[in-house]
Amino acid sequence: MELEIKAYYEKALKEGKNESNALKEGIEKAIEAAVHLHAGMSPQTIGESVADSLYEELTALGKAEEEILQFAFEKLIDSLQHPKEKEIERLIVEIDRLQRHLATEEEEMQRNLREIFSGIERVAQRVPEKEQKVWMEALENTELEHVEGLGILNETTEAALVTALEESEDVESDVREVTRHIAQKALGEGLLSAARIRAILTTILMKASELAEATPNRAKELVHGTIYGINDALIAIIKQLKKQMDFTPEEIKTAQIANWEELIKMLSRSDELYKEIIDDVASKNSPFVREVLMECSDVLGDQFAELKRISTETIEVAKKRLASLAKEAVVKGAELKEQLTSEAKRLGEKAWKKALEMAEAYRGKK
Repeated sequence: MELEIKAYYEKALKEGKNESNALKEGIEKAIEAAVHLHAGMSPQTIGESVADSLYEELTALGKAEEEILQFAFEKLIDSLQHPKEKEIERLIVEIDRLQRHLATEEEEMQRNLREIFSGIERVAQRVPEKEQKVWMEALENTELEHVEGLGILNETTEAALVTALEESEDVESDVREVTRHIAQKALGEGLLSAARIRAILTTILMKASELAEATPNRAKELVHGTIYGINDALIAIIKQLKKQMDFTPEEIKTAQIANWEELIKMLSRSDELYKEIIDDVASKNSPFVREVLMECSDVLGDQFAELKRISTETIEVAKKRLASLAKEAVVKGAELKEQLTSEAKRLGEKAWKKALEMAEAYRGKK
């Protein structure tokens, strides 16, 4: 393979380039031409061939210096890698598009799931009272089947709590922090329904209870840290929800509003829900762990009060948002009716004029 560096080099000199720049331009153009001409070669083969030519031609020119060789190697790499870089850029753009599409589809799936459960629950509330319990339990169990990642959550919780027990100097504080982080992440990744909250919090509390049973000397610190950490996570998630409500798009669908109403119902008893979960986990444990759980539940006090307070504030924001959306819907409905009426009137006037024209034409023929 001949690069013909000399020819490109001399041409650059004639164009007024200084010796250094002319040589670099000659090397660059020679390598680009060679790579383009031998595009079918493997990178190894073309690298070896170009290196052989560089040795011969730069030696002949008396320019085989380290700086020039390094420049040539960089240009060879650039020339060979450029098509791949372009393809990688294209793929990155495509991946970004696919990720956005995936996120949209996942959101749509979650929305559909929420609407299905909401529709079933409406029917469950209308069936005869003696059958409602069976319907609600069946619905709740079905919802739990659709809570993803409980196995991973169980493993993650165990690993985090064991690490805190083995390495922490302040077990309760560190358990509280890791539990808050785990619970907040788990709660923030899907539907914020009562059934899903119950499934996630029960999973975390049951794992903490198992470890408390196995390490009775640290049981109180472990259980207290877990319960307070979960409470912190609930407060953080509800605060986040409150903030998000201010940015809900105006195009929100009716079904989403209905789900907001279900969410309001759940928020109105968030503290009671958490207390029920603790009581349920306690009932499934040994007397020793049950006592620790109930003791912690009884002294939550101000923590429950904070959860109740932020839930109440969020309910107020949600109600205002719902009222605003309802008002906007009425206004838009009136605007649409006016638009349709105006359009009908305009079409009617055109039809009337056309009829008059036809009548005049008919008279003219008589």
